[in-house]
This record gives sequence, C-alpha cells and structure tokens, in this order.
Amino acid sequence: MPFLSTIKSFGSRIIPKRHKELPDSQEQSLKPGEQDDAPYCLPPLKVVNLSLVLPEHQFALADQGWTKITYQAPVDKDALYSCAQALFQASKSFFDLPTAQKLVYKTKEGSEEGWSFVEGEKQFLTLRCLENTPPELLEAAGAFWAVAGDLLNDQLGRIAESLELPAEALDVYSKPCSRLTVDKTATMLRLFRYEGFEKDQPKTVAEPHRDLGLLSLVVGDKPGLEVWDRHAQSWFPIEKSFDSPAASILAGRQLERLTNSRYRSGGHLLEQHLESSTRRFRYSIVFVLRAHYPIPIDTDSLTTAITGDFQDPVKGVTAYTFFHSIKRAHFNINTGINERNKQREDLAKKVIAL
Repeated sequence: MPFLSTIKSFGSRIIPKRHKELPDSQEQSLKPGEQDDAPYCLPPLKVVNLSLVLPEHQFALADQGWTKITYQAPVDKDALYSCAQALFQASKSFFDLPTAQKLVYKTKEGSEEGWSFVEGEKQFLTLRCLENTPPELLEAAGAFWAVAGDLLNDQLGRIAESLELPAEALDVYSKPCSRLTVDKTATMLRLFRYEGFEKDQPKTVAEPHRDLGLLSLVVGDKPGLEVWDRHAQSWFPIEKSFDSPAASILAGRQLERLTNSRYRSGGHLLEQHLESSTRRFRYSIVFVLRAHYPIPIDTDSLTTAITGDFQDPVKGVTAYTFFHSIKRAHFNINTGINERNKQREDLAKKVIAL
C-alpha cells in the first residue's frame, strides 16, 4: 500500500497539494494505471527490519523512495536525535558569523564542499573531511556523522538483504565513508539555513529534485520538506505529519540504479510554510550517503531473481565514474539560480538532440 494509507492520521490531518512541477524533468514514476505493471513478473522484496523505521512505514522506502525515521523512546535519549540537536546549535552559531568569516570556508568545489550562498534561497555548508570543518562544528559534526553513518550503512545492508543479496553487496559502497576523517569522502554532511518569506507568501527554497546518491537522511528544525507521492500524483508535506520529533530518509539515484529500480529515488522539495513565518529561518541537516569513489561497480554481482535482469547494467567503472555519469544528466539545485537555469536549458537541448 502507499505510504499515505499506512498512517490514518496522515490522511486525516494533511491534504496533499498538487503542483504542476514534478520532481524533475526526468520524472521516473509510472503513469496512472501502470503502477503495478513493471515488476509484475518479479518476486516481492523480502521482508527486512529497517532500523528506526516502523513496520508500517518500511515498504514506502522502496515504493515511494522516502519514509519516516522514528526515534527511540524516550526521544531525548535517542542518539540520533541528541546528536542532531547539538549539531543544530553548532550550525546556527556558524551561520550567525559575519560573511567574511564564512567566506574562509568557500572552496573551488562550489556546492560540493565548503560554504555556499544562494541569494534569496539559502546558505549551506558541505562537509566531507575534517580539514574544511569549522572548529565550531568539529565535535557536533563528527558525532552526528558517526551515528548517521552507522544508521544508513545498516539500512543499506538491510536493503541488500531485501533483494536476496548479502548485506555487504551494497554496504561495501558506504562503509569507507562511515566517519568524518582527514580523508575526503564521497559521502557528505550538509547543514542548511533557508531564507524566510516574501510578502507573507510561502516560498520554495529548494526546487523539486531527487538526490544523486544512495540514501539521504533529512532532519529539519521545523516543517518544510515535501515528498512526491507517485500514487496521488501530488506533493506530501511529510514533516507536517510528524506529531513528535522525527526525521526522513530518501532513496537516491545511485540506489535506484544499483537495485534495478526496485527502490525508487524519492522526489522532494523544500518550502517555507506560512504557519512557521514567525521564525525567519529553517535549519536542516542532510546526511548524504554516496558510493565510495574507488569501489568498482558491477551490476551482474547485484542481480537476483528479485532484482531481475538490469535494464541499465553498469560494469567496468568505478563509483566515481558512475556518480558523475548520473550527475551530468541532472541540474544542480544548490547552485545559483542563473547557473541552475543554464544547466536546465543545456540538458533540455541534449534531450532534443537525441
């Protein structure tokens, strides 16, 4: 069943809203009436236990590409929750610094590492190693990375088992990135401060998109994340449905490719909501698990009766080449608006030329 129908309170309190704009121009959801056609000849996923995901929410990760992370009770004793709160405090201190001090952390990697600013939308800091981590964030970022890294590594192993693969078939790509160290990793930790409102109107501060990596963990300090419900063909404000502190997990394009689309990548956007207008900023933590660059990719070794034969096999390349082939096919929502529009136009021209 779709995620929305697994929680009665979701449907009773939240009305999904329709947007003309889909997660991106390469929308991969099936058309209405075709939702069950593609995998009809494949066995169902094996039942596994995804850590911090309630049983009734587990199927949504494969079916929709997103689901809810439920902290252990009591919440204030949960390691992930506690580390997130400490990191929120540290990130607010960093973002409150004068611009000149934050510019020290701007790098030639643009949005892929260091401090970035997109006028009218957000500023954010991308951490990938200890060297470029501000001292104000070292302790909190390292602690959160360790807890989130262990959680998503475990999730990836369980996902492999749901495909009738050993856990190491997938977590081999992520385990080298499970800690924040002196070595730069493909995996990254992003801290965001999103801007507020214009003339009391809700404001989209992250365009519809799908993440490029394996799994993403999203923790917000107030509602804003909306996810694409492929069954309702509308956006669902998932964080507004939380009646207690919680987080979200999203599947990315790498995972979709490595599971032959048995796990779909989750479309999402970020919108500032009117009811939270008394607080100017929204802070969020996004831990993005990506395949470790040197690891070779061979989808033959990931093929089972459950995955079926890969529609788009990958072999003989490293995770680095694999990632960049995906990246080149999609515009970057974390660049400046003008550069983003140029990337979008260039991609459209490529499609027309094919």
